[in-house]
Amino acid sequence: IIIFIINSDVFEASSPPILLFLSTMQDVLGDGGVLKEVVREGEGPTVPMDASVSVHLSAFLEYSEQPFQTTRHLKEPRMMKLGRDVSLPGLELGLLTMKKGEFSRFLLLPSYAYGDLGCPPTIPPRATVLFEVHILDFLDSAQVDEFFALTPEEQNAVPLAAVLSVVNAERTFGNHCFRQGRYEDAKDRYKQVAAGL
Repeated sequence: IIIFIINSDVFEASSPPILLFLSTMQDVLGDGGVLKEVVREGEGPTVPMDASVSVHLSAFLEYSEQPFQTTRHLKEPRMMKLGRDVSLPGLELGLLTMKKGEFSRFLLLPSYAYGDLGCPPTIPPRATVLFEVHILDFLDSAQVDEFFALTPEEQNAVPLAAVLSVVNAERTFGNHCFRQGRYEDAKDRYKQVAAGL
């Protein structure tokens, strides 16, 4: 008999611990590749495409009680931009189903995680991975990205209300970075706010 402890939940089983979650999980995509269990509900809208998210996460391999990746030691983890900083397709798809404050578990089959090759030496080939994810906050940064991709002439043609929305989003990003002690990142955001005006 093996005893597994995952974030203070204790499981006793003679089968793989990941299988214990299957009965309580819902199929996110309909193909069984990304399964989800909501442990604690969040509130508000779901994470939008192209958002920047601040999450605590822990990733487990089968038969392992210790995560191979975790942000639990960080007081405030760095914000990650969807479509850029999140490398696993299954994790990104899972994040898009979540709300602020939500804590969920995701079971990712290899095709939605590290694939047939894995990521030696830590992740073996064809590994199924369990992620525990807590959304601390997210910011919809699509409008900001679109604005700063424009030429200066195109930016001048943007309506004032849209410019103010971009400036407010960048200020919010800057304040978030400042609270985390990431002063260079905050300074860059505040510079972009000044540029947007």
